[in-house]
Amino acid sequence: MNINDVLLDFDFDLPLRDAFEDRTLSHSRRMLAGVSIGIDLATAYYSVSQLHEALADLEDDHRSGTRFGVGYVEAEDIIKAGSPFQTKVWHLVCDLNLSQAVADLGWLKAVLYSRGSMAKAAAKQVRVTYVTQAQTTEGPTAAALMQADAFS
Repeated sequence: MNINDVLLDFDFDLPLRDAFEDRTLSHSRRMLAGVSIGIDLATAYYSVSQLHEALADLEDDHRSGTRFGVGYVEAEDIIKAGSPFQTKVWHLVCDLNLSQAVADLGWLKAVLYSRGSMAKAAAKQVRVTYVTQAQTTEGPTAAALMQADAFS
């Protein structure tokens, strides 16, 4: 079998699917993996990185006794921006112990980085197209209809 044939059909979500099914992982990590399946490679990585940084800064703020520090402002900006994927991830970690949330996001960030790296390496061999879940949806979604300009 030719490597190009293998790479053309490679499932870049496989590490996330494996993590989602891994019963040795915590429930929070399994859910984080599951919510990331089908999300654009760059969107997933950069969104999780931004949220990870915000919560790590929030944890630093808490340790230093700063109520409205850098982490608070960063987290507030992320929540106000309302990115659908970041909002999902936020809701999965917001009720965890802050240290656990930071650790889980760091773990997810590493998984997403390796997923993106694999896609980049594969793209050097063959023309690889990553199809997101949103690209395969037929018809309007509730999220699309709830946008402010959906009916204009």
